[in-house]
Amino acid sequence: MNRVIRIGCRAPSNRRLSAASLFVLAAILGFAIPAFALPKPNEIVEITSLKLDHPLVAGQTSNLEIDAIVMAGWHINSDRPLSEDYIPTAVAVVPPASITVGPVQYPKAEEVALEFSGGDKLSVFSGFLVVSVPLKAAADYKPAPGQDLAVSIDYQACNNLQCLRPASVSSTVALDSLPASAPSGGAAASVAQDSATGTGLGESEHVLDDIFAHHGWFLGFLAVLLGGLALNLTPCVYPLIGVTIAYFGNQGGGPRRVLVLAIVYVLGIALMFSAVGVAVALSGGLFGAALQNPIVLSALAAMMVTLALSSFGLFSLQPPQWMMRRAGIARPGYAGSLLMGFGMGVVAAPCIGPIVLGLLLMVERSESPLFGFALFFTLAVGLGLPYIALALAAGSIRQLPRSGEWLAWVEQLFGFILIGLALYFLEPVVPHHLLSRALPFYAAAAGIWLGFVARAGRAWQPFLVFRSIVGVAAVAALIYFVIQRPGAQPLTFEPFNPSLIATASETRKPVLIDFSADWCIPCREMEHSTFIDPSVVREASRFVRMRADLTHQDKTNEALMSQYQIQGVPTTLIIDSSGHVQVRKVGYIGSNEFLADLRRTD
Repeated sequence: MNRVIRIGCRAPSNRRLSAASLFVLAAILGFAIPAFALPKPNEIVEITSLKLDHPLVAGQTSNLEIDAIVMAGWHINSDRPLSEDYIPTAVAVVPPASITVGPVQYPKAEEVALEFSGGDKLSVFSGFLVVSVPLKAAADYKPAPGQDLAVSIDYQACNNLQCLRPASVSSTVALDSLPASAPSGGAAASVAQDSATGTGLGESEHVLDDIFAHHGWFLGFLAVLLGGLALNLTPCVYPLIGVTIAYFGNQGGGPRRVLVLAIVYVLGIALMFSAVGVAVALSGGLFGAALQNPIVLSALAAMMVTLALSSFGLFSLQPPQWMMRRAGIARPGYAGSLLMGFGMGVVAAPCIGPIVLGLLLMVERSESPLFGFALFFTLAVGLGLPYIALALAAGSIRQLPRSGEWLAWVEQLFGFILIGLALYFLEPVVPHHLLSRALPFYAAAAGIWLGFVARAGRAWQPFLVFRSIVGVAAVAALIYFVIQRPGAQPLTFEPFNPSLIATASETRKPVLIDFSADWCIPCREMEHSTFIDPSVVREASRFVRMRADLTHQDKTNEALMSQYQIQGVPTTLIIDSSGHVQVRKVGYIGSNEFLADLRRTD
């Protein structure tokens, strides 16, 4: 006997839906609709504004500031993804013929680990983006109506589970209508805003940017002060200790007078460094643009190699002899101490130049001479503080402590570090990320040399034990890098072929279809995790396995995506032996979940 249940027979009962029921229904729809209605790829990024830091003038350079926003819940790959398999974000600017475009300065990338990444970090952009592009006007440039500026952003968007196909957004504006951005909030606000604008040369400037942006001026300048103290560990600053002791050892007067003279001496060092900071802040963006030029990067690398050769003892890098001699006979007095400190700043600047490049970039981005002066003044004070103590002790110090074998070993360590920095600077110049791949092997080889081959540091037994530990650690690291660890046999797929689906239906075999693309990051993570799980490989062996490659956006792939309602990749489709779709999932699927889906399909 069939039982018939009638729902809603009486009209009055329809009006009994409570407000709570309506709220629950609305909440369900609110969560369900976005799950099935993914945004279009070209809707993920929006260019919100274009503006110049100052109006274009013939023969001068202005910075075009491109403000964009990435849709909440999504991210795009950075301009330098951590794998060459990922599609980088690229910003292109097409100006009028009388304007030259400089290197694009991208924001600082975030390194995040998403659900599908297995703990590995991805380099991405999300939220608000600020991209800076130098525009140099020709000598004969004249503003005129009808001069358009076109900006485009090519990107590939992903959320926490899936990736969409590559897309592009663009904006075209009249050049004479571009507004000029007004400075606001002083130097600290400028640093906080510009912390998103990096050059890809390293992380030191990003660390300081974050400290100033999130912890305020006090901690930011304290970090710079401590960094200045650390600069005294660089080998080529060591001769300044002898100059300081020689100079103040000949000064008369009591401890108070020597203290004041020492402070004036450090003030001279600070003024020289501060002048560099002000000059960089007034450079109008030329410094940051130059540091993306392959010729400039090569020159910096050559300078670092030269300093490294000095650390290896091939030649001596020290103050000129005339300055060393004059230090012993220099006239006392505040003016003499100030000039002596200024001279010591000039001598020290080339030695520590590679280390303060991050600070120079941050000052250049702030475009604040006051901030540049304060930052480098603080750095120089940190550098000079030990020399105040040396000046006070100069009268009782008879001779400079001899640099033992351990110091020679430390100098060689700095030499290897400088060569590593040179390789890092050359990484954008050499294609295919070859140098970044070689750096771990270089570091291991340097550790082996310092641990077992270098002659310095053998006489003192405790230090010999230390360097031996360094060598053993380097050997272990090299073995780890070199040995090819056997990998699991991965799951294999046939290229997508509709006829295989018909054949599988006739033979009563289930079908597994993987919709993937080369630019899909979660797809690659499934390759490295889910599809190499032995249990998944064994269970999937009874399926007809196909992969639909949606890398290229052509008519064939568009028809395939329309037929199977594919909105993003990865998409996994499992068809049972009777030809019915048993599983349809979008996004990354872990091994256990994927195995459960396979097992419940007959």
